[in-house]
Formats: sequence, structure tokens, C-alpha cells
Amino acid sequence: MLKQTQSQKQVQKALPQLIQRQNLLAIPTLSVEQLIRQELEVNPFLEDEEIAEETEEKEEETKTDETDSADEPVKEETEKAEDEFDLDDYMNSETDGFKTEDYEGSPKEVNYENIWRTRTTLHDNILSQLHLAGFSGKETFIGEKLVSYIDDDGYMRENTIEILNDIEKDKIGTEFEDLIFSEKDVCTVLSKIQKFEPIGIASRNLKECLLIQIDSIKEDEVLKNLCKRILTDYFEELRLKNFEKLLKELSIDIDILNKLFEIIGKLNPKPGNIIDSTDNHYIVPDMIIVKDNNDYKIELNDRHLPPLRINSAYVKLISGRRKKVDKNTKEFIRNNFERAKWFIEALRSRRETMLKVMISILKHQRVFFDSMGEHLKPLFEKDVADDISMDISTVSRTVRGKYVQTDFGIYELKYFFSNNVKTEDGEDVSSKELKSKLRDIITGENPLKPFSDDDLTEELSRLGFKIARRTVAKYRESMKIPKARLRRKL
Repeated sequence: MLKQTQSQKQVQKALPQLIQRQNLLAIPTLSVEQLIRQELEVNPFLEDEEIAEETEEKEEETKTDETDSADEPVKEETEKAEDEFDLDDYMNSETDGFKTEDYEGSPKEVNYENIWRTRTTLHDNILSQLHLAGFSGKETFIGEKLVSYIDDDGYMRENTIEILNDIEKDKIGTEFEDLIFSEKDVCTVLSKIQKFEPIGIASRNLKECLLIQIDSIKEDEVLKNLCKRILTDYFEELRLKNFEKLLKELSIDIDILNKLFEIIGKLNPKPGNIIDSTDNHYIVPDMIIVKDNNDYKIELNDRHLPPLRINSAYVKLISGRRKKVDKNTKEFIRNNFERAKWFIEALRSRRETMLKVMISILKHQRVFFDSMGEHLKPLFEKDVADDISMDISTVSRTVRGKYVQTDFGIYELKYFFSNNVKTEDGEDVSSKELKSKLRDIITGENPLKPFSDDDLTEELSRLGFKIARRTVAKYRESMKIPKARLRRKL
């Protein structure tokens, strides 16, 4: 029996414009350039302004008297049907295009000496994939924490419970402060990261790493299943090359076993080594900040981005044939024209937001810049969000994977945010400042008798920092500094 009912419910729906702005905010400038090139290829309503102007100049030079007849206005109908297409319906935006702006007195070139010293790392590569993977904000927050635990070989050695505990601490002061995180959430995001390139990254052990890679290769399913069985049930026999037992347990002949060893032998036991951190890869800063007398000037390093505008020639062509446009063409024009406007507006919004965030960071961390990279203050993303009247999520997307060049080096924008640690005097200091002090203590220790974690805790206490030994060990490990016995020299 059919019946009609009426109900009311609240739904949250993100506008396409908002989604596009959020996506552009989350990626670095070099990736934005690639997106612009792709958009120029697929959307006829977008054009590179510089190339278009050059073409127009050439056409103007070769113009002949025959153009007079082509300049006759197209006669339009004074009345139109309700469903008739009219391009004027969509020409209601003031968007005139996107181009980078020049700032008087600002640097025109990037300091390549600083760039040369800052190399792309394994973590940079994985983070770039993470921010382009379409994860939710919560998943991205978990993913960034997971990536920080990946070692140089590409493995994640930490226990998921310990990582979950760190996430609970790090979420304080962020947009995720009120959310509940579970071990299942961590494992779900981890499994997705393990499918990134190189396949098997962030595995917790060699067996898991090889099993993930087996799933991704193109090979006969029977052979793949045999490889999985060896890795799962006979890993020790594989390691010791106990051929006799494998032949007996798997009931296969020597040729099949050789093929299985060949397949497994092609897998990469250290996926992190695929990322080549040589002098061929460098971080290009998204922003440049220089000191001018007692003030600072900030510029986005986006002069290489193609300046965009709406393709006026294409608009004129469509306008001249508006009466002949069918329904499918009408839909094509509407979608691409709106998409072009949204894209241009998203680029402009991204530029303005990045400058606002950097200006706010500079205001909060003025002492750090004045002291050439010392005395970093505690700062939360919420502080910047409140300062510029934006959501924490917007600030979070803006600082992900972005770098700023200063006169004293290149820094990731997330570097300027950290938790606070109290001194004996009750003063708040940044956890990054504390790590810097810890590194100084270790650098100045006696190499014949290096400080243990207990000794380091006492040394920090003498400097006025009251923190637990476990926290000292955590900071030391995060800075890739080995234990005392491994630092000892003869």
C-alpha cells in the first residue's frame, strides 16, 4: 500500500565553491600550478591571460578591412521563451581573472641558497599524497600524526595505542578538540596510508610490508595466494630458505617454488628507501618574508603561476550562436562557465587567506623573527583563527605542507604552532623551544659518558624546565637522537 508522508530533517551540504577553496588551501603552491595547467586543458572558458594577450596582439597586427563585416552586431530576439538559453544569465560575476600581485619593495627572486639547503624528505612526499587523498579533516589529522612516526626505512614502529595517546594530547587547541578518537580510527587511516606510493609505506613489520605489496602487484592469482601463504604461515622458513619444508608443506614442485621466491624477491623490504632525498629534490617556499628596517614584508612565491581569466573569445562565440544552442550544450556551457568562475575565485581566496594567516603568525611570533629564529612562543591554530576571524579548519588547511622563507632559513608553517611547557617561574615556553634546549645539552655532553634520559631530565630541571623523564625520552626520539649507550664514543 502506497502512502505519502512528510518529514523534516537537518542536513549539512558543502557548496562546490567551498569544497574547491578548501582543496586549494590544503596543497602547496607547486601543486596548485599543476592543477591550473590541468584546469586550462579541460575547461574552454579559462585561458592563460599572458598567452591570450600575445595572441590578441598578433591578431590585431594582421587585421584587415574584411573584419568590418564581421563586426556587425548579432540581432537578438526581444523576447525569449522560458527555457531559451541566454548567456547573459551567467555573466553576472565581477570576476575579471586571477593574477599574482606585485608588492613595491618586495623581493623579486627566491633565495636559492636557502632552498638548496632544504631537501624534500620521505615525510614531505607522504604528506603531499595525504593532503590530496580526499580524506576527511579528522582522518587527515590522524594521518599527519602517523606520518610523523614513519622512520627512514618506511616503517612505523610505534604502537597504535601510544599514537592514540599522543593524538589525544595534540588535539587540544585544534578544531578536533571535542572529537573522540579510537584505535579503530587510527588503524583505518593507517591501512589507507599503506596503499600510498611507495606501496607498503608505514608498515609495522617486514611481513606486513611484503603482504601489502603482494596485493598490489600484477601476477597470477594462484601464485599471489601461494606467496601470501608463505609470508603468513612460513615466514621463518622463507627467511632461512628451508626449501625442503616449503616444498612439502605447500605440495608444489621446485619450478613453482623458484617462481614464488622470484616474486617475493622483487618486493621492497625498505619502501622508504625509494624516496631519493638527494640534491635533485628541494622544497620551494610558498611565501617569502624579509625584514625592511623595523618592519617585515610578506610575499607569496606564486609569480610562476599562470594568470587566469575568462576566455572572452569563447564567450563571444557562444553568444553569437545562442539561438542554436541545444539542451546538452547549454548544460556544458553553464557547468564550465561556473566552474571557471569558482576556480578563479578559489585561487584569489587562497592567496588572501595564506597572507592573512602568515601576517597573524608573524604578529604572534614577532620575537622569534626579531631574534633570527630563537624564542618560539606557544601558539595554537585557534589563536590565529580567532585573530583573523576564520574557522580553525581553514587555518589548519592553510598551514599544511606550506613553507616560508626567512633571512635565516626555511620553516614549515606548522613549525610555528606548538604546545606550551611551564618553567619553574610559571612562564609558558614552546615545546619546540624545549627541544632546542635538549639538543644543546646533548651536543655539549661528554662523548665518553653521554647523558642518560634521567641525566637529561635533571639538566633541564637546572634550566628551570620541570618535565617528566618519559617526556624527555619522547622528545629525544622525535628528534632522531639515539639513547645514551648508542651515542657513546671510544
